Amino acid sequence: MYVKIETSRLDYFRNKQQEIRSEVYQGIVDSLSIGQNNASKVGKRIILPSSFIGGPRDMRKRYMEAMALVQRFGKPDSFLTMTCNPSWKEILDELGPQEEAQNRPDLIARIFRAKLEELKDELFKREIFGKVSAYVYVIEHKKRGLPHAHFLIILQRDWKIYAPESFDEIVSAEIPDRERNLHLYKTVKRHMMHGPCGVLNPNNVCMKANGSCKNHFPKGFVPNTTVGIDCFPQYKRCDNGMTVKVRGKDLDNHWVVPHNPYLLAKFDCHLNVEICSTIKAVKYLYKYIYKGHDRVAFNLIPGQNIQDIDEIQQFQSARWIAPPEAMWRIYGFILNEMHPSVYSLHLHLEDQHLVAFHAHDNLNNVLRSDFTAKSMLTEFFSTNQVNENARKLLYKEFPEAFVWNQQHKIWTPRKKKTVIGRIVTASPFEGERYYLRILLNHIRGPLSFDHIKTVGNVTAPTFREAATLHGLLQRDTSLQDCMQEASLYQIPHSLRRLFVTILVYCNPTNPRELWEYFEQDMSSDFQTSVATSADIRTKVLRSISSTLESMGKDINMFHLIEHDVSFDQNETEAREINDEFAVLIPEEDLMASMSLNFEQQHAYESILQKVLLNESAAFFIDGPGGTGKTFLYKALLATVRSRNLIALATASSGVAASILPGGRTAHSRFKIPLDLDKNSTCCVSKQGALAKLLRLAKLIIWDEAPMSRKECMQALDKMLRDITDSRLPFGGKIIVFGGDFRQVLPVIRKGTRQEEVNASLASSYLWSTLTKIRLSKNMRARFDPNFSNYLLQVGNGTTPITIENKIKIPNEMLIPYKNDVESLDDLIDAVFQDIGSYSENLSEMTNRAILTPKNNSVDEINTILIQRFPSTVTQYYSFDETIDTSEQGIMEDFLNTLTPNGLPPHELLLKKNCPIMLLRNVNPSEGLCNGTRLICRNFERNIIDAEIAVDHHTGKRGNRLQATIFGKYIDLRNDMLHIFRSYYISNAYVKPLDPRHRIEAHEYQWILNSRTIIENIPDDEVELQSPEYDIIPFTNLHDYKDTGTEIAILAIAIYMKPPREITSIHGPTKIQKIYVIDQSLMPIWLTMWSRFVDGECRTISDIIEVKPTLLATRIKVGSYNGLSLSSQPTSVFTLNPVIPAAIPLCQCCRAYIDVDDGNARLGAVMFGKIAEEALGCTAIELMEHTGEMGILLKESLAGVGLYSAQTWT
Repeated sequence: MYVKIETSRLDYFRNKQQEIRSEVYQGIVDSLSIGQNNASKVGKRIILPSSFIGGPRDMRKRYMEAMALVQRFGKPDSFLTMTCNPSWKEILDELGPQEEAQNRPDLIARIFRAKLEELKDELFKREIFGKVSAYVYVIEHKKRGLPHAHFLIILQRDWKIYAPESFDEIVSAEIPDRERNLHLYKTVKRHMMHGPCGVLNPNNVCMKANGSCKNHFPKGFVPNTTVGIDCFPQYKRCDNGMTVKVRGKDLDNHWVVPHNPYLLAKFDCHLNVEICSTIKAVKYLYKYIYKGHDRVAFNLIPGQNIQDIDEIQQFQSARWIAPPEAMWRIYGFILNEMHPSVYSLHLHLEDQHLVAFHAHDNLNNVLRSDFTAKSMLTEFFSTNQVNENARKLLYKEFPEAFVWNQQHKIWTPRKKKTVIGRIVTASPFEGERYYLRILLNHIRGPLSFDHIKTVGNVTAPTFREAATLHGLLQRDTSLQDCMQEASLYQIPHSLRRLFVTILVYCNPTNPRELWEYFEQDMSSDFQTSVATSADIRTKVLRSISSTLESMGKDINMFHLIEHDVSFDQNETEAREINDEFAVLIPEEDLMASMSLNFEQQHAYESILQKVLLNESAAFFIDGPGGTGKTFLYKALLATVRSRNLIALATASSGVAASILPGGRTAHSRFKIPLDLDKNSTCCVSKQGALAKLLRLAKLIIWDEAPMSRKECMQALDKMLRDITDSRLPFGGKIIVFGGDFRQVLPVIRKGTRQEEVNASLASSYLWSTLTKIRLSKNMRARFDPNFSNYLLQVGNGTTPITIENKIKIPNEMLIPYKNDVESLDDLIDAVFQDIGSYSENLSEMTNRAILTPKNNSVDEINTILIQRFPSTVTQYYSFDETIDTSEQGIMEDFLNTLTPNGLPPHELLLKKNCPIMLLRNVNPSEGLCNGTRLICRNFERNIIDAEIAVDHHTGKRGNRLQATIFGKYIDLRNDMLHIFRSYYISNAYVKPLDPRHRIEAHEYQWILNSRTIIENIPDDEVELQSPEYDIIPFTNLHDYKDTGTEIAILAIAIYMKPPREITSIHGPTKIQKIYVIDQSLMPIWLTMWSRFVDGECRTISDIIEVKPTLLATRIKVGSYNGLSLSSQPTSVFTLNPVIPAAIPLCQCCRAYIDVDDGNARLGAVMFGKIAEEALGCTAIELMEHTGEMGILLKESLAGVGLYSAQTWT
């Protein structure tokens, strides 16, 4: 009977092809790429529309809707299959005598549906797996007749299941204990034992031609649940000796199909449950459940005639309909369900939407009708024109806030029910319709077709051009445009570094063409009157090769020129060694050895003694975070390097490496392979430049060593023994490992705690050879010992835990929970109280952060923060492509929602002065590594101009030079250049800078000589940006103590000590101390060193009586006497600066008074609010009341006695 019903419906669709084709081709439904570009198939297409339930277009439509749920709610977490059990009691009770279940398809259909509804209640009402965000299920009927249901369930974010321990709470793959649960034991035996197959039964239906099981049984024994890469988990299957006899064979835990014990016991049928949150290729899960009906398998030999494309015939061909499916369809039971529902939005070009009319209608009237001209898309534009809230939405988001009224063709505000929208797909072969879809997916609130093509003040002629201008499509010349933009303002060295970054990370299709186009721009610093073109090219290639080598690449991989590039080995060795000798030694690091605490001093002397005696030794510095490990490393590096010895600084992570002067990641420095095993060794040639450098090194430091797998250290050990021809550990070198095992252990993807422990350095044969030195005194949190102690308890595992094996966080560390939205706002407000003011203050922004355990929370919080950040937003988009180009239109939306580890989001929103984080190790030696924080300064179409915001690389942007004036030209240029002034400078040239002459980490210098022309630019003609200073308030100086970060302060100098001479590591040195305060009235000593004593200090001492304002840049904060400031060789001091930030300090109220205690009189000065409250009037007010001055002063000073001695201090 059902076959006749279905045939009747198919005949109807065959007879209505004209209407159906207009529906398909006018953008009402999804386009099909199959057949659209096949020119050989010129026959007539007969279409089976998506309104036919169970047809291929319907299944495809539902698949796309399911993927829309994934885009919105994330990947599915569990996959469940329930199969009808013909022996259910409810079925058997209704059978007559001698009647079999297979002869009662009506019973099978109705009872299975009842069981299905009960299963849905368990999953979605009782929420046995957790709270559900979305789900889909499909009813499938196999040839054998029994129906089954496939479920894919997406849990809410807080209920996601990732840990193997959580998998065991939901899924079991073991035979239950017969004595403890007989019913479950029998149910597993009856329904959940696979096969047997393989050697036990080679002819089982699951066997493939190669003799293996298509379901990969038997499984192996696994003592604990583990997670593989892009596959279902390997569930716990213990070798406990339990067996059951199935089909005459004794089967153990190898053969158990994963299941949920509660559901299995309740429903008494085959009920497979899998955790699928670890599967990346989610589209295959959804394609599996939407694969369509069964067919009979047969083969035909195709002829040469052109075939018509008949979708109805294709659907009917070999269609297999079992009796239970026929009854299911006759009863009208649904074949699939989706929650929340997905609303498909029409997509069409201008004036190309579907128009319906009767045969007797006048076409002119039809065309003139306003009603006829309306469509979902045109009314989306119209609603945006009149509704401000609508303009905040994308087209695909519209159904969440509005309802489409088909009768009146109008969008009305939605009042209830959650709905997800999706724009019907379009293939790239459709041209403009495809590009319109891209624009609609990214542009909010468009007002018309022309408006969506408008970028800035330019209206593009096509949607494709508009998408390109918006950065949504990748130009063929994108990389060339990037280099072109950079060449306008970047110096050659920075341009070469950008070129290398493009080679390594952007995979240009023609690297040689890019090289030839920009060779001149990248070589201008090597061009001199005596240099030949061959010499210049060699120097440029050598520079590029050096940068590529630091990133683990060989220049010959990119074929920039016709032949392979090779350089003299001696030159390479000299460069490697000279680079280490050229590492700057910060003065505060040299002085650090005098500020070490007892534990640090012990470690310092123990290690340094081995270095000076050249004795083999290996150490491990063990200490919780904040105990001064980095401070100790810097002191050791500075001392060893100051003796003209080589000390190599490395770390497991790029961030940790960037903190150490001359730091590199261990993988980069030692050429450690990425794929490691116990036999791995470093890729270092015994005769190479790196081997020579390692042999010369007197000290090697490896920070954050517990983060690296033990095989990394073992590979280093083997390599050092090889290149030194020594059997001693690490070839007899002095090596210092450091870190904290309480923090991050080696990352083992989806590994257990024991696997991480086994992979750590502490489990290596090297551990027993290391001398352990422990640091315990927390120097970072000295002023908050309770917090320090709490962190130590957490790390040591001594913090009390709850029943759920969780740590209770003290209430004073928590933001009280209200709801998800308000609590998140409270957290953001607590950390960033006034984000507008922080945007102008570099330190305030970079010293504040919200840490989250998961990346999706990071994306959510960053989106809120960037919206609150002042200034105009700049958007960058990723270009996501499918490997199979035919799936581009289908999968592009889904790809756009993914943010894989190590990649930015599809839509990157940035604003000027906002912080960003680098996600690649571009150049660790210059501070550009994975995790480096930078501040955005400017945006181009293909370039983000940013500067490093932390550590000793702060302020680096790559377009700053060290200017040098030599010999006789010094007097010539004396007093010609002044701070805060702008100049036109010409006839100056750039050349490489000798490392011995560097005052910073610059590689180039600007030479000013007699030919150089310097012209002053009047202030009103200056177009350059005014100098900006990141002024650090004194109340925040603790954040920079002993970090090596160079900062700027604005203060009033109130007192100076006489200059004196001390003996430093460089010999006799002059110092002078100045007592300064800022607006907070917090006093601190500023120590001026060397040349500043005879220069700036003399000038300040001449005017100290008037308490001048002092702008000090590039100074550092130390811990001497608790807290102190210190000048650096590159510091700059400006007296009474004319900048906006100095105005409040210059206008600060000051009262000069004499303090008399009856024994002696002392001159004093009061500042700020203390002076204002003491005097009660200003100097101007006193001048306006000259006749009453005495009375005013008497009244004003009457309250001075209220101030305590502490206040005066």
